[in-house]
Amino acid sequence: MRLGQRRRSGMRIGLLLLLMAFGAALAAPAVAQDSREAKAELKQTEQEIARLKKMLGDLKQDMSGLEQELKQSESEIGRLQKESETLEQQIEEGESRIDDLRDQAESLQAALEQQEEQIARQARSAYMAGQQDYLKLVLNQDDPSRVARMMRYYEYVSRARMEEITTYNHTLAQIQQASAAIVREQAQLHEHREQLAERQQGVEAQRETRAQLLASLKSESRTSEQHLKQRQSERAELAALIKKLDEAITSIPTPAGSLPFANAKGKLPLPVKGTIQAKFGSQRGDDARLKWDGLVISAKAGTTVHAIHGGRVVFADWLRGSGLLLILDHGNGYLSLYGHNQTLLPDVGTWVQPGEAIATVGTSGGLSSSSLYFSIRKQGRALDPLAWCMLSS
Repeated sequence: MRLGQRRRSGMRIGLLLLLMAFGAALAAPAVAQDSREAKAELKQTEQEIARLKKMLGDLKQDMSGLEQELKQSESEIGRLQKESETLEQQIEEGESRIDDLRDQAESLQAALEQQEEQIARQARSAYMAGQQDYLKLVLNQDDPSRVARMMRYYEYVSRARMEEITTYNHTLAQIQQASAAIVREQAQLHEHREQLAERQQGVEAQRETRAQLLASLKSESRTSEQHLKQRQSERAELAALIKKLDEAITSIPTPAGSLPFANAKGKLPLPVKGTIQAKFGSQRGDDARLKWDGLVISAKAGTTVHAIHGGRVVFADWLRGSGLLLILDHGNGYLSLYGHNQTLLPDVGTWVQPGEAIATVGTSGGLSSSSLYFSIRKQGRALDPLAWCMLSS
């Protein structure tokens, strides 16, 4: 009976091993297939982004000479400001590293002083003992076992003293390394501060240029009909850009596991903390024929703008009427727009996470006070952002 049970048990184990081997054989092609699909998807994404960048490079804007100069000036301000922010962070990190190195050097110096005292105590003990006891023990043959014990003791003391000296030399080398690192960090810090001062001077010079350009644009005599025509032209350029983007990004895949934008309606945060100056559908300026197709949120210049949802950057450049504009594609035809920025942080093609910093509030596009233009589009059609975002956020 027991023999039959063992045979049946062996058969079950063999069958289980066979099934496991079969399952592994099936899983291997599936893994290889997933890998091939992932590589193909990545290649497709890279090709679509390259095509998108080419399309954006060929983008034409109907601008006057002054507007061209304004674009160059505000774009340069954004570039210099972005570099300044990077340098400020590097300076802060450098100062922190120097503080850490100084703390390390102080701790090492304290340890070195303790080691010096220990070595001095050992040297004094060795001097006081002299070599007489050692010689007496060697010459004394009355108690060989005692001689052996004392010889081991002297050997231990000598080895301990050598280890202490080795530790002392190692600590001294560490102090020298820390001191050299402090000198290097201080030199790098000085260079970064000089670069920052240079960028800040460049920003101020460009701001003066921008102010002169805005004054020149304002001095141009324009009737209300000309202002209306200009605003309509700017809106048409933005609509044409969005249409081109919709055509270019239809096949760019979004990361697996990302929440569909449509499912987040009413739960999204506003991109920046500030005061809403203009709501969707409200009158724009003095002309009742012009309406806002998004929100205008007043905020201090330099305030961080955050992505309201995960998406891919499909536009990050200066556009007439919108200034430094960043557009995110959220998939399924949904776009979010962030205009009049001071700086744009990610590049075209970058995938950003919900809440990630994407820009800083500014006055680009010819504004006199800092604010953010924020809009949501579905296949080119403007949607009310307040129907999608929570005011309490």
